[in-house]
Amino acid sequence: MSEVQGTVEFSVELHKFHNVDLFQRGYYQIRVGLKIPSRIPHRLFATIAGQTGDSSLCSACVHENNVYSRIFQILYRNEEIILNESMNFRVHLLLDGERVEDALSEADFQLKLDLHFTDSEQQLRDVPVIPMISSRTLCLHFHPRRGLHHHVPVMFDYFHLSVISVTVHASLVALHQPLISFARPGKGSWLGKGNLEAGPDQSSMSLENLVFGAGYCKPTSSEGSFYVPSENCMQHAYKWHKDLCFLLLNAQRGLHMYYTLIMKEIPDLPQLKLGK
Repeated sequence: MSEVQGTVEFSVELHKFHNVDLFQRGYYQIRVGLKIPSRIPHRLFATIAGQTGDSSLCSACVHENNVYSRIFQILYRNEEIILNESMNFRVHLLLDGERVEDALSEADFQLKLDLHFTDSEQQLRDVPVIPMISSRTLCLHFHPRRGLHHHVPVMFDYFHLSVISVTVHASLVALHQPLISFARPGKGSWLGKGNLEAGPDQSSMSLENLVFGAGYCKPTSSEGSFYVPSENCMQHAYKWHKDLCFLLLNAQRGLHMYYTLIMKEIPDLPQLKLGK
């Protein structure tokens, strides 16, 4: 098969942290990570929306493509902390060029939320080593045309009874030929097991055959620029290109429709006009 590089962007917002009945006073932190199946070659980049300059305990930060919220202190039962922190996860995926939409629909995206705690101010000097006390994983049912738009309260376990409200948006933003290198499952791997190898894969089908169809014959050097693919090959290329454009346009339409719905439901939000 030959492959197409697809890019999906996830926007995640942490709103309020509510202490229902945490047993210990101290310093808490939420860490957010996006998990993609190892069977899909991918590259992940995490950023914090609107952040400039160095991070500190009073601000969120990115560590190994996981986003750490600011450190916050909990002292009382039923205490509520306003976080209002936004982050973006940009995922580049290598997809089967003959079934791009199905490959995106079947991708098992998961959002992992970890609760970390320490009661030692000295331990705050080395934030990555603050121990995790509870974890939750959200399965994200992403649809390439409709995208994904959810607002959910995430409750940690009974022994660390607390809730974080989370908003997740996702949309397909690009489809094109592979432009970056990807880590791939090792040759000895089976069902996703084994090491990852970096570098290009020798696909059984070239990009030309993917675009023009299996009947396409690569021209010899003597034919130069005068070679013209057959009519069947050109029709195959037109349809393949049209399908990709149609998928991207539907993704844009789905995002536009959701934005319009939100503007009607919440008229106090800044009204922005979107181009068609």
